[in-house]
Amino acid sequence: MSGKMKDALKEGKDGTIIDIEVVPNSSEFRIEYNQWSKRIRIKIRSQALKGQANKEIQAIFKEIFRDATIIKGEHNRKKSILVSSDIEKVYSKISEIIK
Repeated sequence: MSGKMKDALKEGKDGTIIDIEVVPNSSEFRIEYNQWSKRIRIKIRSQALKGQANKEIQAIFKEIFRDATIIKGEHNRKKSILVSSDIEKVYSKISEIIK
């Protein structure tokens, strides 16, 4: 695994932890790497209201990885997501999406 995006990924006990930064209420859906925060930035259409943004984030990651849990930052724009895939597979899938 190479590239700066690897800074957003960490091996966890039960899979890979992905550090993300959520931009709610966006006009478009987009996934990109933020080199300054060293997080995957995800622009979503949902508002950060009554858990709507968290539900959309979990749905996105479950669609990509089949399993995703917010383990940190439930009430914050900076979150950590646990997916039950190894770090190489996670890096590969996210790299394909970001291109």
